[in-house]
Amino acid sequence: SSSEEIKLFSKQANEYDIWKLKYFPGQIYKNNYKLSELANIEKGQSPQNIAKENQQYRLCLQYDYIGPSKQGNNVLLKTINNFEKILPLGYSIENNMQNQISWGQKDNKQYWSMILIIIIIYFTTSILFNSFKQPITIIFIIPISFIGIFLTFYWFRLNFDQGGFAAFIILCGLTVNASIYILNEYNNILKTKKIPPIKAYIKAWNAKISPIFLTIISTILGFLPFIIGTEKEGFWFPLAAGSIGGLIMSFIGITLFMPLFTGIGKANKI
Repeated sequence: SSSEEIKLFSKQANEYDIWKLKYFPGQIYKNNYKLSELANIEKGQSPQNIAKENQQYRLCLQYDYIGPSKQGNNVLLKTINNFEKILPLGYSIENNMQNQISWGQKDNKQYWSMILIIIIIYFTTSILFNSFKQPITIIFIIPISFIGIFLTFYWFRLNFDQGGFAAFIILCGLTVNASIYILNEYNNILKTKKIPPIKAYIKAWNAKISPIFLTIISTILGFLPFIIGTEKEGFWFPLAAGSIGGLIMSFIGITLFMPLFTGIGKANKI
């Protein structure tokens, strides 16, 4: 009799099965880990319930995307087109993002939100100044600051998306605050001192221009980290660029156009 050496091995030894995926060590940053130590692999039904509408079964597919909305819409359309080519007969796929609000939609909800903000600013400042005329002066400064946003996106060839729209909202508040400081001081000086309106406006300008200028500079410096660097965030970079351009133009509007809109020269002539 003689002994014979026998070696046993699995028929699936050359295949990468689930067991190897769970227990075969992998190297991550020079350290060996097993998937079983970090996660579990389970088989189940997803989703548990399939909705039915108009005698048709519906299945919702969702995914996360981080980036500009325009590029995200292109990715969505490309994904839908790819699915349409491989769907069996009787199946269809469609975009069901009706509740998403973005710049350029047919319903133009973003424009109505801008109009609502301006209306709120008008009534709030009219109560503060006890006047229906002076709030119009403040509102006229807002479109001038918007010119800075348009010029920034045009000169630097940036994509206008939610970041640019958010810059509009921020500039409404910052521009209004600066105008309110000057007009409120101007009204207080006229009430306490009997001086011509031009001299009262100059006094109000000299008293409030320093905090206004420092507020604009500090806000611009706060947005600079979103611009400096190689990585340009899809939302924050357009927001920062548009806000900086709008703030610079708003300062020009407050300096040059606000005295004209206030009608100081006309009041002095009378």
